[in-house]
Amino acid sequence: MNEQEFIESIDFNFPYQDGVKALELIDQAKKISSNASFMVLHEIVRAPTDVDHEVRKKLYKQWLSGFNHKLLPIVREAAESLLSGSELSISRVLELMQHIEPEVGQYCALGIIYFACDDQEGKVDDLYNQIIEQWQSA
Repeated sequence: MNEQEFIESIDFNFPYQDGVKALELIDQAKKISSNASFMVLHEIVRAPTDVDHEVRKKLYKQWLSGFNHKLLPIVREAAESLLSGSELSISRVLELMQHIEPEVGQYCALGIIYFACDDQEGKVDDLYNQIIEQWQSA
């Protein structure tokens, strides 16, 4: 299974209540790509509201185990904000997004950061779209 197929297979379809299957997907994503791994993280930290917070925290800890990537400190800040139900400031999200910008193709990492604030003015949308356009033209 390639990266795109994997991402499509778990998008809005992550097995939160099946710990064995969730762990298998976490491991599978690590073998596919960092973008696939960040997609799993995206599903964990942005789980539906009916998924128990303790389940999400456990999955997050499992996801962190053995994952090493230079973007992890940047993404982790946003992920933990989402996981805790808090928001980052718009200026902080913009700053984190700028750190991701040179990492072409890290769409899921960018998405995690994008959702870590409530930007009513559209500043985050503008930068997000700019980065996506830049990556797609690269």
